[in-house]
Amino acid sequence: MPDKPLSLKITSEMEEYIRARSTDLRVATTCEGPLIFSIKISPPKATDHVILVGEKKVYISAVQALYIKAIDAKMLPRCAMEKKPRA
Repeated sequence: MPDKPLSLKITSEMEEYIRARSTDLRVATTCEGPLIFSIKISPPKATDHVILVGEKKVYISAVQALYIKAIDAKMLPRCAMEKKPRA
């Protein structure tokens, strides 16, 4: 884990989202830019930065840590934003 602490904001919407998840999360590099996933999908790496949001850990890719200023809803994968039809 890198030594330099991160200076980034987490929107209240995303803080609520992170706290409600059943697993820790990771901000990873994708072809769509930085996205946030469960660590079950994108496991943490030794080089990741780690921040705590309540009891949840958010791992941030060392690559993304250089560029992001905030964790916001733009980092949610599209499938997380789509509403599921009710049966």
